[in-house]
Amino acid sequence: MRTLIEAALNRSRTTLLLLVSLLLAGLAAWQAVPKEANPDIAIPIIYVSLSLEGSAQRMANGCWCAPWSRSCAPSRA
Repeated sequence: MRTLIEAALNRSRTTLLLLVSLLLAGLAAWQAVPKEANPDIAIPIIYVSLSLEGSAQRMANGCWCAPWSRSCAPSRA
C-alpha cells in the first residue's frame, strides 16, 4: 500500500489524469442512466372516515380515532 501511495505522489500528472478521467466516466455514466421527471410510483394511501353523530370532536378523537390509529400503526419490533 505504501508503494502505491509513493507512486501516486511521484507521478502527480498521472494521478491527476486518472482523477479527471474517473470523474468524466462517472458523469457519462450518470447521464446514461434513464431518468423521468414524474415517475409513476404507486404510494399506498388509505382514507378512513369515522363518524358518530351527536358526539363532540374531542370525545370522538379520544374514544374512537386515537385507539384505532394506534392499533393500525406498524409495530416497531
